[in-house]
Amino acid sequence: MLEKKVSERKSLFISVGDPSADRHAAKLIKSLKERAPDLEIWGMGGVAMEQQGAVLMHNRAALAIVGIFEVLRDLPQLVKVRDDLLRSIIDRKPGAVLLMDSGGFNIGFATEVRKKVKDVPIIYFISPQVWGSRPWRINALKDAVTKMLVIFPFEEALYRSQGVNARFVGHPLTLHFNPAQRFSSKEEFCKKHNLDPSRPIVGVFPGSRRGEIRAHSDAVLHGINWLRQERPEIQFVVAITNDVVRQVFNEEVDRLGFSLLMGSTIKTISSDENDDLMTHSTLLWTKSGTTTLEAALLGKPMLIFYRGFFISYLVLLCFKIVKFVGWPNLLNGEELVPELIQLDCRAEQLVRYTRDWLDVPGLLAETTAELKVARSHLGEGDFTDNAAEEVLAILGLN
Repeated sequence: MLEKKVSERKSLFISVGDPSADRHAAKLIKSLKERAPDLEIWGMGGVAMEQQGAVLMHNRAALAIVGIFEVLRDLPQLVKVRDDLLRSIIDRKPGAVLLMDSGGFNIGFATEVRKKVKDVPIIYFISPQVWGSRPWRINALKDAVTKMLVIFPFEEALYRSQGVNARFVGHPLTLHFNPAQRFSSKEEFCKKHNLDPSRPIVGVFPGSRRGEIRAHSDAVLHGINWLRQERPEIQFVVAITNDVVRQVFNEEVDRLGFSLLMGSTIKTISSDENDDLMTHSTLLWTKSGTTTLEAALLGKPMLIFYRGFFISYLVLLCFKIVKFVGWPNLLNGEELVPELIQLDCRAEQLVRYTRDWLDVPGLLAETTAELKVARSHLGEGDFTDNAAEEVLAILGLN
């Protein structure tokens, strides 16, 4: 633990573009502020960062863009944000620049910062998945970044082998998803949402962005309606990230003609109950992403799906060098849970695999046991203290 408190006045610029990274950044900021109360923190992030005292020049939502052609469409806005942030770094000369996740923006931004401000330390926390696709990006990171703070043990060895200074600081989710940790009881959760604890619950995580909801609603809603007719005992609960997502989801429900399912077959919860939903569901339907890792840490069987803009998907295939997209399968090196990607993201596939699992309870139990192995790949350690230690050392405040 870091106990030393310092008062020297310095500033830290942070660039965050993802909701989960915003939460992780907020925890890190809290730790930094406890140890360096006078540290000024500013840049781009979200509500969680702001609540911990960071001053935001831009909201992280500016980077909430999925797909190659979607990025091209919004490129002028991205350039404007980048240039504004870059000017602020040049003018204010922070003690260090901390970039978190969002490789599509932050790798190029790191390069621009290094060109304009030669001596500023650049720290990158939560590595872009250079080991999963576009491995040449590691060269840009090598040229620009002072130190990588990584969340998977194998990433430290990878970066060091390429001449990049790196440290594994621990994965944020290993602390949050402690196997011994209990959320609300199943009875409490079910009573709150008018669910029957004796009947199977399928938790649905369709995405956190408008485009993802529109892309996935057709398969998800038709799949729910299909199973409602043949297995009315199944209860479906959909996780809604925010008010914008809720509006888009409701629009899709109306467009597809499933309004009568809402409140009866389909119930919705807000994102602050995601942990409870995962814990108490029999199985999950979830888009690829961090949610699949969270579910794996809880040992929860899942169907992983994703559908994007088709041309973007075809371009991605040209550069994809790993076989899987879901974290349980990536970490274990084999398919533990089904991945329904692009053309496979269809209602009949969701129905087929859901039937298989519900009909064979032994298969559910076996999958649960295999998924818990994923935790062993995430190592040990408190990322908050470890990352704070590194940042303060680079700032000269420890």
